[in-house]
Formats: sequence, C-alpha cells, structure tokens
Amino acid sequence: MDWEEIKELSLNEPKGLLEKMLKLQEECGELAQEVLINNKSSGLQYKNAVEHGIAKECVDILLVTYSIFYSQGYDDDDLSSLMKEKLAKWKKYQKRKK
Repeated sequence: MDWEEIKELSLNEPKGLLEKMLKLQEECGELAQEVLINNKSSGLQYKNAVEHGIAKECVDILLVTYSIFYSQGYDDDDLSSLMKEKLAKWKKYQKRKK
C-alpha cells in the first residue's frame, strides 16, 4: 500500500471539503445499494451483484475519507494516534456488551 500516493492525491484533489463530503455520501449510497443487492432485498432482485462490489465501495469510502482527513492538515501521526484512541473506545464498548 502506497500511503504517500494516497496522501499526495488527496492533497492535489481540487474538490473542497463540502464537495468531498457530498462525494462521501454518494459512495455510502453506492455501498448501501451493493449491500441491498447482495441481500436480495425487495425491489432489487433484478440487479446482479458485482464481484467484490461491497469491498470496492468500502475502498471508495476509505479513499474519500483519507482525502478529507489529509486535506484538513492532518498527517500520519495524527491518523495513528486518533485510530488508537478510537480503537480503545470501541474495544471498551465491546467489553461492556459481553
């Protein structure tokens, strides 16, 4: 994985924060559609699941999210620190559920 390429493309992306946020929402909608198709939900039986469709939409969401993150001036150290913080919170939550 070339994180530097992701960061470079993120910083060179001409879309502003609002446009990136809207793009993220669009990608979330595409993921929702893939999940519904995969689930054979009512009204979508006529659509065929795309190979790795859910995974591909997840990657699109990650890329847009990284673009937002890096374009706001955060760096890899911030990402690592915040990820650890959020993972600890998630882990604590799961322990309470048991």
